[in-house]
Amino acid sequence: MEEKKEYIIENVAYRFLKRGIRNVTMDDVASEFGISKKTLYQYFSDKEALVTEVVEFLIASQDFKFNNPAIGNAIDMTIALRKRISPVLKMYHHNMETELKRTYPALYHRVYDFKRKRIFDNTMENLKLGISQDLYRPDIDPFFISKLIVGRILYTMNPEYKIFEEYEVHSTALYDHILDYHMHAICTPEGLHYYKQLTNNIQNETSS
Repeated sequence: MEEKKEYIIENVAYRFLKRGIRNVTMDDVASEFGISKKTLYQYFSDKEALVTEVVEFLIASQDFKFNNPAIGNAIDMTIALRKRISPVLKMYHHNMETELKRTYPALYHRVYDFKRKRIFDNTMENLKLGISQDLYRPDIDPFFISKLIVGRILYTMNPEYKIFEEYEVHSTALYDHILDYHMHAICTPEGLHYYKQLTNNIQNETSS
């Protein structure tokens, strides 16, 4: 039973991300996973219980925790995160957070606080690592820049604030423009050279 429940949670998470919460009903879930509604309600007492477990699954996910030494140096980690984020940007339904805010405010605040902390902590760690590796400038302020990155992710790239339109936010090109701006501001000449090598490789892979 637990294995089936975990499978449903993981796959419903991607449906919520792609279609929003309101557009995925309990009837849809039962039908798409080939179970009766009675069985579904044995796993989740109601839709709020399902949404809660999906939110906890997404929070526990390591997909966007990018400071993994096995990946390489600080710039390698940044590019690896970009590769993981790219397909998510194309499918992510921003109404999911709007719906959380309206219908499940406690869950919304849990997600918001978690995202804010993870983005800040990950960025601080990456910046300090990059400085120690002589890839990022030693005179940058990691605390200040980490706060700017939090704002970039939570506000600048959220179409709700009308800085960029929905279609722009879903575009990898916008993410790449912002990343390029960021890396030019923080990298040493050696770090910038390495970063450009990596991005050239990505462009070559994409065009081939």
